[in-house]
Amino acid sequence: MDIHTLCEMINLQPEIKSRVLAFSSDFDFTIVDEQLKGFRNYEKMSEALTELQAILGEDTDTIKILSCMLKASADVYDVYQAKGISDEIYFATMKCYPRFISETYQITGKLYFDRYWWTTR
Repeated sequence: MDIHTLCEMINLQPEIKSRVLAFSSDFDFTIVDEQLKGFRNYEKMSEALTELQAILGEDTDTIKILSCMLKASADVYDVYQAKGISDEIYFATMKCYPRFISETYQITGKLYFDRYWWTTR
C-alpha cells in the first residue's frame, strides 16, 4: 500500500490530499522509519511520536505529521492482510483521518489534522 492509494481509498479531502502528496513526494521517509515502526509497539508509541515531532520540526499546518501517520498506516496494510483482516475493515478503520479532519473543520473552520496523538494507537 502507498500513501496515494490510501488517500484515494479513504476519500481524504482533496485540499489535504494534494498537500500530503506534495510533501510525501519530496520527503525521505527513511529518516523516520524507526519512529513509524515504533507505532506498532504500544510501549513505544509515545516515545516514537515525540521523536517524530522532533525530527519533523515546525509543522504549523500538520501536513508533515499527517503524511507520516498515513505512511505508517499504509505500511501496516500487509500486517492487516497477514492477520486475515479484510480490506473493508482496513479502509473503514483508516477513514478516521478524513473524519477527524472534517470534525476539526466543523469546529474551527480550518482543514487540518489535530489528532495525531490518537492515530498512533
